[in-house]
Amino acid sequence: MKLKEFLQLMKIPVLLIGAMIIIFSFMSYFFGFHLTLVKNKGLVTWVIYDVFYQLDYTHEATFASWFQSLLFIFTAAGFFLIGWGNREKLKISSARQGIIKLFSVIMFFLSIDEILCLRDQLGKRIEYTTGFLDNTNIEHLGYSGLIVYIPLALAGIVFFSLIFKKPIKNIRNVKQRVLTNHYFRLVILLIPIYLILVFSEVYLLMSGHPIKLILYIEEFIKLGMVFSAFSFVLKISDNYNL
Repeated sequence: MKLKEFLQLMKIPVLLIGAMIIIFSFMSYFFGFHLTLVKNKGLVTWVIYDVFYQLDYTHEATFASWFQSLLFIFTAAGFFLIGWGNREKLKISSARQGIIKLFSVIMFFLSIDEILCLRDQLGKRIEYTTGFLDNTNIEHLGYSGLIVYIPLALAGIVFFSLIFKKPIKNIRNVKQRVLTNHYFRLVILLIPIYLILVFSEVYLLMSGHPIKLILYIEEFIKLGMVFSAFSFVLKISDNYNL
């Protein structure tokens, strides 16, 4: 089975699992805490609690968090198809395709970052070294990593917008071009929304306010962003038969 065929095959399961995780995550938000208050938990209660916990995407090292990491890998594989695909079919320059190759490498790095929480580790290293954010409510939590990641994310939006305009424009089928452009715009829209939510999370933490709800919304936006990017690269690779 070719890589493109595998990724196409995975799209529906990814969509269904993503929807299930979103549903259970919000159920966990409303009911998960109540399960922790149950005394003398029986087997059924423990099973329900564990399902809620594993499908809650605000928790680390759970099925939901691993799923998001896997979705990052699938998206990186989609960029790989375009970056190392037939340049003549795509009708793009070698420089443009080289940047797309770089995107595939970045996506693979982000999948590793999602698994190992490298962003938080970098932030903690910055804070321990410089004393940045000392004597605040968020000291040594790793939020300083945003200093590095946010400029890179904003630069990524600009390059993403410039690099993929031509491949989208060259799609002959009008319906497919509109749909591909839809996913393209979703990615560009959701990234800054996600960054705004992250800043809001930092502000609320520093102000001593609860952040539980915003964590769920933030992860929902990130899941939608990555799924949109995954769908976008699949559309490009399918339209150009890469």
